[in-house]
Amino acid sequence: MMSLVASVSSDPKYATPPARPNLLRGIGFLTDNLFLRATCKLDRSGQVLLIRVYLIPHDLPSVQGRLRCRSAAVVKEGRRYLHRTLSFISRSPRLWKAEEPILSWETDPFLPRKLDNRTMAEIYSDLDSPVVPPNCVPLAREVTEGKPVWGLRSHLYSYQRRSVAVMIEKELSPLPVPDPLYVAVTSVRGDRYYFQPSTMTILREPPMVAPGRGGILCEELGTGKTIMILALVLSTTAQLPQPEESVADSRPVLTPLAYRHFALPECITARARAGRGPSNAHGMPSLVEILLHCISSRNQASSWCEYENSLEGTNLWSLLHSNTPFYHHYDVNLAAEIFGSSRPRSQPELRPRVMYLSAATLIVVPLTLLGQWDREIQKHYVLPTARIIATEYDVSFRRESRNKKISLLHALQQCACSCFEGSRVPNCRCPGDAQVTPLLQVRWKRLVVDEGHISGNVSATINYFVNQLSIERKWIVTGTPTSNMLGLSLGRLKEGQETDLSGSPDSGSNCDCDIPELTPPSLNSDIRIWGRYDSDNLRKLGTMVTDFLAIPQFHTDRKSFGVHVSSPLCGREGPQPFATNILNQVMCMVMIRHRVQDLEKDIVLPPMKHELVYMDLSEYALKSYNAMQATIAINAIDSERQGPDYLFHSTRAKELQNAMDNLSQGMFWSASNILYNVDQICEEAQSFRIRALQRQIPKEEYELLEGALSHAATAANDTLWRAMQRHEDVPFKVTGLDPSIYEAWTRGDLKTKSREVDLMHSNRLVELRNIVLARPLISPQNLIYEGIQLNAEEAKRLKREPSQTREVTHSGTVKSVTDVFKEEVEISKRKAKLARSSRLPGQTEDPVDNGRLASESQPCLPSLQLLESSPLSEVRVGPSLSTKLNYILTEAIRYSADEKILIFSKSPLTLAHVAEGLTLFGVKYLRYTCDMQPASREHAVMTFESSDYYRLFLIELKLGARGLNLVSASRVIFCEPVWHPDVESQAIKRVHRIGQLNRIIVKTLAIRCTAEETMLARRQHLNSREQMPRMTTESGMRQFMESDATDKNPRFLSLASSRMIRRQESRWSNPSLLAFTRGSVTGVRSTSG
Repeated sequence: MMSLVASVSSDPKYATPPARPNLLRGIGFLTDNLFLRATCKLDRSGQVLLIRVYLIPHDLPSVQGRLRCRSAAVVKEGRRYLHRTLSFISRSPRLWKAEEPILSWETDPFLPRKLDNRTMAEIYSDLDSPVVPPNCVPLAREVTEGKPVWGLRSHLYSYQRRSVAVMIEKELSPLPVPDPLYVAVTSVRGDRYYFQPSTMTILREPPMVAPGRGGILCEELGTGKTIMILALVLSTTAQLPQPEESVADSRPVLTPLAYRHFALPECITARARAGRGPSNAHGMPSLVEILLHCISSRNQASSWCEYENSLEGTNLWSLLHSNTPFYHHYDVNLAAEIFGSSRPRSQPELRPRVMYLSAATLIVVPLTLLGQWDREIQKHYVLPTARIIATEYDVSFRRESRNKKISLLHALQQCACSCFEGSRVPNCRCPGDAQVTPLLQVRWKRLVVDEGHISGNVSATINYFVNQLSIERKWIVTGTPTSNMLGLSLGRLKEGQETDLSGSPDSGSNCDCDIPELTPPSLNSDIRIWGRYDSDNLRKLGTMVTDFLAIPQFHTDRKSFGVHVSSPLCGREGPQPFATNILNQVMCMVMIRHRVQDLEKDIVLPPMKHELVYMDLSEYALKSYNAMQATIAINAIDSERQGPDYLFHSTRAKELQNAMDNLSQGMFWSASNILYNVDQICEEAQSFRIRALQRQIPKEEYELLEGALSHAATAANDTLWRAMQRHEDVPFKVTGLDPSIYEAWTRGDLKTKSREVDLMHSNRLVELRNIVLARPLISPQNLIYEGIQLNAEEAKRLKREPSQTREVTHSGTVKSVTDVFKEEVEISKRKAKLARSSRLPGQTEDPVDNGRLASESQPCLPSLQLLESSPLSEVRVGPSLSTKLNYILTEAIRYSADEKILIFSKSPLTLAHVAEGLTLFGVKYLRYTCDMQPASREHAVMTFESSDYYRLFLIELKLGARGLNLVSASRVIFCEPVWHPDVESQAIKRVHRIGQLNRIIVKTLAIRCTAEETMLARRQHLNSREQMPRMTTESGMRQFMESDATDKNPRFLSLASSRMIRRQESRWSNPSLLAFTRGSVTGVRSTSG
């Protein structure tokens, strides 16, 4: 019952919005077709018509369903009129009684007018924490009340128990659940009804739907989702899945023993239909046989695995294992069964496909996380076969998905194998069909997909193959269901971001002008419009719900999610009324996630602080950066910013991304064997000027061209800069080295006479130091000879491959780092072997010193007196020419003695530069990069977590940002800003998770007045709007990168910041080259920003 006010007066002061002829015509149509009933009354003035509206529920009793049997044309027209009418209806009791003032008709509207501008991420964050219903299944109640989970060694927090209990309830409860597409509304009298906004359907009783047996476990990152899944698996070990439901075919559960020999009705029927003759067995089954059948085919209160130890000594154990339950799956044509259409007599009925019922859980994990799950199982399980569970049955899901010819399973011959001696249980040894994966012949109890947000991709292999598998329960495990639903709130320090080195991004910077403020275009109203990126995230969620989880309501009608959830949210004028409520209810139906405030009642993670560290480029890195920028500027001006030659043209997305990657690498350190084309630019400089003048380009454009040509010439005329481009390695400043030794040991033209300081690459310094350590009293002449020989060998190699100078150096860099890692792996293996075989009874001390074997840790080092007499005694190592590398080395030297550090970068070359710097200063590290074998990566993770010897972990971002547990570290450094927030949050959660006891410090390095600084500002702005496009297509980033002539963006960086560079380098204390010979990190004075 609702009220509607309509003016029937032509007097403007009484005109109210509903006073429209179409509105009254619509009410007439709706009344005629039984959508509503209406009564009307004039107020005392006779100027205002009050209409009482009685909406007619579709499930009104005593109408024999007539309200659901309207024609499609009437329903369509009725929805249109209802949508218009309901927007003007009020639920005010005073207005219902004609007591409300005329102009207050908008009081308590039926369709809410209050804007709900929450983003999808905000709706996700506001989801209610899971609650175990009072009438839950007994197993869920036991878990909630704290009953120990059989086989689980670890203790569960209260919130973990609640999550596991709700998962059990979703899997086992047969009760229907409220339809999430309906919202509850109240009438004037306070009666509750249920309204579907898309169809304009209203019901008296709450509509119920079949529940989905699974969902999305999306607890906050680092809160123990793995142990929740393990607890779920162990809690339901005794349960078998039921055969797939079929309305046309009965599928009784059989066992090999009963199928062959029992005279049960279902066994007789199954044998007859499969063409197997009557059983030739005589006599009643024994009590043992009945027990074997019942134990194998029925769900038990407790798992018989609990009695494994006592049963292994008898022959019953092998009989139980071999008496695997199954059912016959016939390829039944439903229409033929219902309508009796006959098939040709010559076409025999296909044999049944034997589907084995498995109590096992199929867990699909990315290859990089296989070892992580192995370690978690070892840590939390007490089962003696935990190792076998985690390793022996590892299969490639992608490889198995190719063998899916299900029809071949119907052609397999029935088992005729002999029975076990002294038993009637068949000892089946039948081979399967090699063209069909065995995964398709099993009715799985459960499928769990870790990092399951990939199932939101419609083209994901897992979605195609899962639809072929027979699975009763499905779970997605992820901390980020879609790209903008992030779980990084738990434990985050409630404070603003900090900056280091200079306080603010633009103070003392080496840019010519300020970065412009980039603001989004303003909207005409306060309504938030859901755009393309919101639509993409809704599509991913819909794919998970409809295709992967196969929630019955959405799986039977695959358009339902788009029609009732996505479309009402993504309208041109903003979300429709109740649209966000519908999305919230759908999320609650499938997602299990605690709010942060509820998690913090059980656990409190250490605080986490994220600092943005702004710095400037050194002189020579700055020249490389400006040379790259000059190339981009000249391309823009010469192409007139149009056509396929323009770098920012839509057809050159790949080239633009490569250019941005090169710029990003250059802000750490890079070299170019073609000198960034500065020679070619200088040769064609006059041609560029002539073409620009002929086109009469604006003055600002011509000034930009002259600036680009000037910076290219500056780099081209610098002899030392040109010499640096021949090698990828980062040069370090060196003092105190004898000029003759320096001339012999440094590479190429770095020894040019125009240099202000001596420069040498880190690997040359390490080699030089190693020779002196092995021969401390070596004469300067012999040391010079060794350097000359080394340069001659490298010159021969470069002569053989003259065009691959850069690649040779890069591959050599990576190879040297790999060799160090292989050496450490072998040492760890020998350490483990010695610990197993050489420990004496009662021995408690580890025969390893700092992670190395005592006999093989290091060669016998010379005494300090000998080193003081060596030719390198006065050599000091200064900072490198990479300001980012200097900062990382400073952090490592200062903190690595007490804390472990993770270094993330998207570039393997950047990590190689860091590795060489750490080697020079004696800081031990491990790597986790794509060029390593999976087994080596897993060994690196285990070694880093278990050994105090390795202090830094260098991780390639795309490989190590997800799934790893690295709580032994407490500091994280990103070598460059990360554009996608979910990738960054996942990387941080490698350390900020349950088990972490130390405060977490995260630092992101960025160069001022460059795309990196703009990226951080734009990402923060876009994150608040829940839109995260590709960086090269985002309007603000393109505005900065293209730098139109009217902009004030700093295309080139200034050389007038030597004071700031000296300030950055003043933190360095020029340690002795021989100060790190014993793995020590002393000798370097380092202060924090």
